[in-house]
Amino acid sequence: MQLIRRLYLLVLALLVPVFLLLSSLDAEPLWYGIFVGFDLLVLLLLHFALTPLLQEIEALNLHAQNLQDGSFNVDANRQLLRELRPLAEVLQQMSAQLRQERATLYQRELLLDTVLQSSPSAMVLTDQTGRVLMTNPAARVLLHQGQKFEGLLFSDLTAKLPELSMAIQSGQQGLLHLGEPVSIWHLSVSSFSLNQKPHQLYLLKPMTREIHREEVKAWKKLLRVIGHELNNTLAPLSSLAYSGQLVAKELQHKQLQQIFQTISERQQHLNQFLQSYIQFAKLPKPALAPVPWARLINQLQDQYDFELLGDLPRRVWQADSLQLSQLLLNLLKNAHESGSAPEHIQLSFTELPDQLLIRLQDAGGGMSSEALAHAMVPFYTSKENGSGIGLTLCRDIAEAHGGSLSLQNQGAGLLVILTLPDVDTGNSVAEQA
Repeated sequence: MQLIRRLYLLVLALLVPVFLLLSSLDAEPLWYGIFVGFDLLVLLLLHFALTPLLQEIEALNLHAQNLQDGSFNVDANRQLLRELRPLAEVLQQMSAQLRQERATLYQRELLLDTVLQSSPSAMVLTDQTGRVLMTNPAARVLLHQGQKFEGLLFSDLTAKLPELSMAIQSGQQGLLHLGEPVSIWHLSVSSFSLNQKPHQLYLLKPMTREIHREEVKAWKKLLRVIGHELNNTLAPLSSLAYSGQLVAKELQHKQLQQIFQTISERQQHLNQFLQSYIQFAKLPKPALAPVPWARLINQLQDQYDFELLGDLPRRVWQADSLQLSQLLLNLLKNAHESGSAPEHIQLSFTELPDQLLIRLQDAGGGMSSEALAHAMVPFYTSKENGSGIGLTLCRDIAEAHGGSLSLQNQGAGLLVILTLPDVDTGNSVAEQA
């Protein structure tokens, strides 16, 4: 509209000298009428000629404003475009490209946010003053009991974990022992510039399961070597002891016969002890199938007394029933050996959308902090005649199914929580094993 006004003013400015010239020549009134009529005609023709062009310009201007406001889904009115149609098509192509780029950027941000929110690694972003700008759920659980702590000083939070605080202050990166119960984390720190300001990204990756898995692999390899050598020694030793007994019996030498009998008994005891370790070292891949829970519970109750709380699982859960039975028998054996009364040993099931929780609670007084921290370390035992592989074997079975095993003192005893994944997760784990 401003352009029209300017053109009108320009026409009037050009006609004013003509009007003044007529006045100086004392022109007839007819000429004045002709001049005014011509002036109005020019203005009218100018108006009709420029109005469509101005409508096109207004439509393109509106389209440009929409692009500036970030609205890439509104195009110019094509019915109004004629002379400026090429310019409108360029703007439309630009709008389509910006729309596609924004959609791609949104999908990337959504994917990144999903990864950060579901990642087991703890991530903390701080500014140049050390104040926390962004965290993910794993960091909140590790550092602030699951609560958000954006805006707080990171140094105030790490003060609760001395080893982490010292590692950050000294610039040390690597493995750390954090939390209660103690777990192993890998710390890495990255410095970068964001909006021309320095920032720090702290990444804590949980390493407990990976390190335990590697430890178990090393122990199993060692056990296979030792078991092979001991078997090569025990087999002829057993044969010699038996032959010695027969010779001592023929000679009617009771003392010598007793010696060979003792050697034979100790050899059998050692062989049984060795077979338990070999069984741990050669745990087969789980054969997944629907678990018959009623029959499994009946078999467990035939060997150990315990109280079943709640109902059995109603959904179909796949696992290796033999290995699962062995795992639960080991846990029930430990519960009875803890001194707990059988009626206080309770087994329960909780079905979640993606996993099954199996809880076993006893009232045997629980475990010391040292025993709890090392309970599933191979060959560690607090029992006088323990082998130190029972709980390690249980954890190995759980992890072979894609689940986990955890211990914690609760109430008057120990709570053991076994998690098993759903059917799809179990199948994927079996395929990867």
